[in-house]
Amino acid sequence: FIAPSRFLRDRFIDWGIEPARIRLVPNAVAAGPRAAEPARARRDRFAFFGNVAAHKGALVLLEAAALLKAEGADLRLALHGGLGHPAPDFAAAFAERLAAARPLAQHLGPYDPAEVQGLMAGADWIVLPSVWAENAPLTALEARAAGRPVICSRIGGLAELVEDGVTGLHTPPGDAAALAETLLGAAGTPGLWERLRPDPGPSHADFVEAHLALYRSLSLRVAA
Repeated sequence: FIAPSRFLRDRFIDWGIEPARIRLVPNAVAAGPRAAEPARARRDRFAFFGNVAAHKGALVLLEAAALLKAEGADLRLALHGGLGHPAPDFAAAFAERLAAARPLAQHLGPYDPAEVQGLMAGADWIVLPSVWAENAPLTALEARAAGRPVICSRIGGLAELVEDGVTGLHTPPGDAAALAETLLGAAGTPGLWERLRPDPGPSHADFVEAHLALYRSLSLRVAA
């Protein structure tokens, strides 16, 4: 069994799988070249990427944005991603909360995955407010490859992948007020973005080689 996070490894063990049968191999994505970052006084552009769904915390994020709008906060939030085929109650709640958060927040719709790092370069912070226990979410890996610190829920594999105060910031899952406070602090704290900006992390080539090495060792074991 391969687990890309300690969180999933622990779930495997909880299910009764012997620890010796589980190999921890963190996921990685290919990182493109990083352009020079222009110096700016405020890092106040936030972005969400992925499926716009309740379990991804989309409604919590819009509620936080509405709170910030009411306070007159000077920042921007872009939501990238489609709604797919949402249940009517979620679609109605999303439309209502988006309207309450405009113009601070805007929904830009689906995007081409091949363009994600370029889109992330247009933001300062990537926000992952999931309310369920993610394993090793692709968006967090893409943010790291793009050199963007992540603001995420303190839950599951997210809390493991993003180090609070090192490569991003944690917030309690489902707490819109705490998320709003964290967004405001991130935008208003000089030097915080530069300090939390992550390195690219493990290379995609090393990730591939780790799997190939494991497969080779298993094939030798079967042949024996």
